[in-house]
Amino acid sequence: METKVSVVIPVRELKLTSNTAYFAELLYPQQTHLLIRGAMDFKFDPQDAIDPERQNLFLYPDENAQVLDEEFKKKYPGPYNLIVPDGSWSQASKVYKREPAFHSIPTVKLPEGIEGEYRLRQSQSANQVCTLEAIAYALGALESESIQKHMLDFFKVFVDRVWMSRFDFYGEIKD
Repeated sequence: METKVSVVIPVRELKLTSNTAYFAELLYPQQTHLLIRGAMDFKFDPQDAIDPERQNLFLYPDENAQVLDEEFKKKYPGPYNLIVPDGSWSQASKVYKREPAFHSIPTVKLPEGIEGEYRLRQSQSANQVCTLEAIAYALGALESESIQKHMLDFFKVFVDRVWMSRFDFYGEIKD
């Protein structure tokens, strides 16, 4: 995999078992870096997420975001550094808004029609995906479908196992 992935993760997300961002680093440790934002004892520097030797892209579907597809790859050849804000939709939007260093980086979004399969957290819409799904689909567009498939296969096993662990022997939700 040639694309570098820089995940900006809120410190509060690190302790949640439903957080998926750190799986990207486990699956592709050489290309994925987690950058913690909001820790009291550590100042987040957005420059740590930016790679001057790559085409930096900020994965967030704002009004100016371009769709990650073949046409995009022709217009903006790699190698890429995909900056991904983690957390809730509200948290993710604040990363871009509050960090002026990211404002000059083009925003990108996933193609229409992708539906999330993450049932461990509530989302406002079926087309909202969790961080690992977003990274998988983005890498599928920028790199290859085999990377996307590898990440999504892992993701499905993770979701199924956590979902099953939430129920007791009789199928009732555990307290």
